Order: sequence, then structure tokens, then C-alpha cells
Amino acid sequence: MNILLLMADQFRFDAIRCAGNQQVQTPNLDALAASGQLFTHTFTPSPVCVAARMSMITGQRISRTHFVGNQCLSPATPVLPTLMTTLHDAGYRTQAVGKMHFQGQHYGFHNIKTQEECPRVRIDDDYLMFLKENGIRTRFPHGYRNLLYFQPQTTALPEQFTPEAWVADQSIQFLTDHLRYRGSQPFLLWSSWIAPHPPFAACSPYDQMYSPDDIDLPNYMNRPLSDLPETVWSSRARLDGAHHDPDRMRRIKALYYGKVSHVDACIGRLMQHLDQLGLFENTIVIFTSDHGEMLGDHGLAQKQVPYEASIRIPFIIRWPHLTQPGQISHDLVSLLDLFPTLIETMELPYPGDVGDLAGESLYRCQIEANNSSGHRLGTDRERIFIDLYSGKQRWVAVRSRQQKYIAWASGGREELYDLVADPQEHHNLVCQRPEQIVSFRTEMANWERINGLPDTLEGDRLRSYPEAKPPTEEACRGVVINQGRWPRNLPAEERDTVETYTTAIRSALSKETFDPTKLSVDSYVQQTEHPVMDILEDIDT
Repeated sequence: MNILLLMADQFRFDAIRCAGNQQVQTPNLDALAASGQLFTHTFTPSPVCVAARMSMITGQRISRTHFVGNQCLSPATPVLPTLMTTLHDAGYRTQAVGKMHFQGQHYGFHNIKTQEECPRVRIDDDYLMFLKENGIRTRFPHGYRNLLYFQPQTTALPEQFTPEAWVADQSIQFLTDHLRYRGSQPFLLWSSWIAPHPPFAACSPYDQMYSPDDIDLPNYMNRPLSDLPETVWSSRARLDGAHHDPDRMRRIKALYYGKVSHVDACIGRLMQHLDQLGLFENTIVIFTSDHGEMLGDHGLAQKQVPYEASIRIPFIIRWPHLTQPGQISHDLVSLLDLFPTLIETMELPYPGDVGDLAGESLYRCQIEANNSSGHRLGTDRERIFIDLYSGKQRWVAVRSRQQKYIAWASGGREELYDLVADPQEHHNLVCQRPEQIVSFRTEMANWERINGLPDTLEGDRLRSYPEAKPPTEEACRGVVINQGRWPRNLPAEERDTVETYTTAIRSALSKETFDPTKLSVDSYVQQTEHPVMDILEDIDT
């Protein structure tokens, strides 16, 4: 049985129409769910890119992978079996296309067609080389990160040259070539889109696909900073005031949905090609994400927090002869469950000297009413544990079917939510339900001693770190300089193969109506010394 793993980065669990969102158009993902099984309550083990991906491919938590965020705690990465090495040893051809975030490692892939967010040099990125070979001079093919990371912007790239289209094209090419030259050898193809990760620089026609007037504002945008741990204030800062500007916030969400629909269209092309090659009924198709996106909920951007929009992810499986068309499961499922599910169901060998996997197989045998045996995918667990980071940034969440408890190292804070009465997590019940808090706290501590990081507990609590006084809303704004350095590292004779910085900024903002001079321009200039104000004032004029 072949495996096609489709992953979109920072894709909210509720950004699919079949999951209940009537504002977004995802016909191809809806069709995949209709032909397979949709899991409505799937969670990332750690809501940051590298941490989540390393946990998914190894079946181990951050305490074992040592990737507690996007960085590794130890100088040397632990050597663990991966999904790819296991399939490789079982005779599979393993191919990756798109964003892996593996920092130069292959982890068992025969080949990776690379497309990363912030490459250092152009030659290391297959997508950038594709643009060069086709005479595309864009400087920011994934959108402009630094000043406009979470702000409205578009791209002038023709659709066929976009990052989204390239992942689909390269995946289609792999399928064609593999079938032609390798015949019946089974394959794992991991097609991984950066979208809808910010910047939300959608191309035409997806940049105008959704009218901001039809988009709901984020949930609980006005949550006070004093109600949030100090360690997540930076997620408020990344909004750079957008949560106080309803028109801008709606446009941001419209562009996010545009990126979602673009990925959906690319998946549709890939699925159609799979069917045309006659591979559809012999291929397990999985769609998921590494984590969600707050998208202004709770007045926050990005992920890395234990709220639903950050930790819940989409999960659809179409497994011929196992899943039933149109099945919907509300079981509590983790991204950690993927590896053990494939191992058990496909009877793959797994080294026994590295410890048990952290997830559990979703493969279940069930007895039907007529006493005949059948199979399904699901789980009977009552709790999901999610953890992230170390030191002051550390937090652990316990998510049951009806409640969520969160322990923060920052300030020793605790939160408890009744997700039945309060699914949007507005009301912290810590003071109202002390007995439940004690029970959850003990459960968290017991889990942390076995599965968490060392030396993080003081009794039954996470070690507490003092917090600073909350800043004003105006002071809690800023930009982070993390654009890829590849244009600056081009050899002199290639520097005219990309557009100028001024042209790129003007192009990114050419369709936007908000006033960009109201962003944190001073902070940006201090960090970069770019004469950006002249450009922005010229655009505004």
C-alpha cells in the first residue's frame, strides 16, 4: 500500500468547510473527507513547526527528540527511528516535496525537493532555483516577513510559479516518474505546503476570493494582556495593532482563507493525477497540519499557545478497505498516533531497543451486531497531553473531552476551561473549581515526571518564574527580522536576477488599502536601516 501524506503548515482545524466553517471553500478536502474519515478532535503534541514535525516522524515527545521548539536542547540531535527509515527498511521509496524544516537532515528520505521559508543561499533551495531558471525575479516568493509578517499583502507571482503550485507540480512529477521507472515499488510521498503559514501573501485569484465584509472577526480579540502569561505577549506584538483595526483584521483572515483554498486546489490536482495513474485505490491518503494558527483569536497571532486554534489540527485519512466513506470521528487523537498506526496496520518492523512510542495505534478491531469482525480507526483515550518549550516558556496542557487545564511556568499561572459551555475559552474557572484544579494539577505533575522535561517541577506544580509588569497595548507591538538571507548572499553577477527591495515592497502592498505607515516602522528601521518610510509614504500617497 502506498502512502501519500499531505501537510499544510499552520492550518487551523476549523478552516475546512466539512469541519463546519461555511465561510471557506475547500471542495477537494471535503471530497477527501467524504471518501474517507474525518477526525474532528486531533491535536498536535507541541504547537511549533520543528517540535511537531520531529514528534510526528519519530513518534516521540519533545523530551525524547530534544526539539522543544524550533531549536534543539542538545548539541547533537538524538538518533531515533523515523517513519521514513522504517518504511525505507521495508522497501519503500521515500520522497519529500516542500517544507520539511529538517535543517539539512534527511531522516530516511531517499530524496527531498526542498522549499523552505528562510533559506540562507539560493542554491540550497530547489524552489528558488526553479524561479531563477524560469526568469522569475521575485525577492519574497513566500511573502514579505519582516515588517508585514502578519499584515495584508499579496504576491504578483503568476499562479503556476507560486510555492503552492510548485509543491503540487513536483509531487505530480514524482508520481509519474515513480510509476514509470520503479513499477510496483511502494512509495511514501510527503507533499508539504508552507501555506497557509504567514505571511498570507495570496496570489490572484485567491487574493480576492473572499470579501472581508463576509469574514467574521476573530474570537476574544480584546483579551487583556494582564490575563496572558508574559511569554506569549510576543504573539500579541506580532499582530502590530491589527486586532484594533477590524477592517485590516478581516482582510488578514480573508487572505488566510485564500491561501487555504489555494492549497485545496493544489491537493485537488494531485488527487486527480493519483486517480489518473490508477493509484487511488492502492494509496493511503492522509491530510493534516503540524499545528494551528490563532489568527487574532485571544488577540494573538501565530501558534505556540495551548488554546484550541493553536493545538487542534485537521486530520483526514482515506485508507482503502479500512476507512468507510463519510466517517466522522470525535475521538481524541494526536499527531503522535500516525507512526504507531502505520506500524501496526501495515505490520512494519520497529526497533525494540529505543523505548515505546508516545502515541497509540488508531487501528481497532470491532465486533459488529451480526458477530462478524470488522476494523476501524479510532481511540478510547480520555486525555490528550500537549507540552512545549523549556524554562520560563514551558507549559503543559491536559485536554479531556469536555475540559482543558493549562499549567504555565510563566508566573505559575493556571487555566481551566469548560469546553462544552465555553468552547471559545473566554472564562478561566481556576477560582470557581478548586477541587478540579487540584485533580488536574496532580495529573499534570504525574505525567510531567514520566514524559516531560527533567527538573521542571516544584512539588505538583511547574517551576514558577516571575513575570514583568504587563506593557500597554501600544507598547506591545513590534516586528521580528527573520526574512531569508539568500538575496543578500547572491554572488555579484546574480544580484540583478531578483527585483529590488523597493519594487518588492510596492508590489506586496499594491492591492492593500490600510495605512502601512502606522505599523512599527521605527522598530523595523532600527533593526535594518532600510529607508522603508520613504517607500511607505509614497505608497500611502
